Amino acid sequence: MRILVISHPAIQPTYQRKFEEVARHAHVKMRVVVPDTWFENDQTLRFSGRHASENLSFYPGKITSPGYGSRYFFTKGLVAHFLDFKPDIIHLEEEPWSLCALQTIILKKLFCPESKLIFRTSLSIPIKLKFGFVGALIERIAFREFDHAFILSGRAGELLRRKGYRKGMRISPNGVDTRIFRKMDANDLRAELKIAENEFVIGYIGRLMHMKGMDTLLEAFGMLDNGRLLLVGSGDYRDEMLSTASRLGISEKMLLVGSVLGVDVPKYINCMDALVLPSITTPGWVEFFGRVLAEAMLCNVPVIGSSSGEIPNVIGDAGLVFQEKDASDLRDKTAMLMENPELREDLKEKGYERAMSLYTWEAIARNTYETYQIVADVD
Repeated sequence: MRILVISHPAIQPTYQRKFEEVARHAHVKMRVVVPDTWFENDQTLRFSGRHASENLSFYPGKITSPGYGSRYFFTKGLVAHFLDFKPDIIHLEEEPWSLCALQTIILKKLFCPESKLIFRTSLSIPIKLKFGFVGALIERIAFREFDHAFILSGRAGELLRRKGYRKGMRISPNGVDTRIFRKMDANDLRAELKIAENEFVIGYIGRLMHMKGMDTLLEAFGMLDNGRLLLVGSGDYRDEMLSTASRLGISEKMLLVGSVLGVDVPKYINCMDALVLPSITTPGWVEFFGRVLAEAMLCNVPVIGSSSGEIPNVIGDAGLVFQEKDASDLRDKTAMLMENPELREDLKEKGYERAMSLYTWEAIARNTYETYQIVADVD
């Protein structure tokens, strides 16, 4: 079974684990084409090369508009794979209205018309499509031409059905690399951050943006009698957030760390006694998944999340959920964890078990391989 994958997320080594796991199956031959450069979270990502195995190879290509998932397409390094590889399945990890989706459909029709097509969508709320009429037209074509869809959540599947998609689909959440995200000793980093030995650390990792519920988190923390607030990330809400912290009188108890490399994220998670994802829903955005929750679970850190989007479904019974925008509810849930060591231990165990069964690359790779078999009609 020959699989051609086109994926901008796979420029990141941690994301490549999914395909490494799929390629362990002896009869799979897989090529993964990625942009040679991508912009994300205020960082420039460059493909650094990947050792090819017998079943798996990675290929960088030149693109337009790096960092813009809906408008980028390949200008070099893609066509040859349609010509000489002749894939049984083309797996596109881009939205169905994107220019890359249109490019994939055209190349498939020209060079390997018998190939099956799969796309992946992350959206779970209606949004105004990029390019207006053009985006809507590309989406209609994609719904007709693609054979299957990987969806991030059940909500995403419901949205596809409302928009007219009638083919097969399967839930495939974001994955976490267990070799990186694991429980580890963080005493040295806590000391470097000047966190006292018995101080309870409430943490947040992600973009500093209004939609991420930073005001709710700050207000809730201001209602607590003790603890430290550790914030890891950057964004356009930073200055306003610092002003709010000053107004609430919590600046001295708040530790603000800028963006860190992905491999360093688990070190900061392990400094935390609880991780909070306080996202809020806006007319044009909702939390589609919240991967940092799964990352914290694998590090044995209890999680608290808002009721926005998919957060409650990701957490399940393995953490605490508060009503989004309700600082008092978040304060209560946080205090409950701070005051109840037995609850913390219970949620650590449940969170780890849930993440291992649902959100590791190994679990998602099994899901992906089974879908390939169904789409290719292979026993």
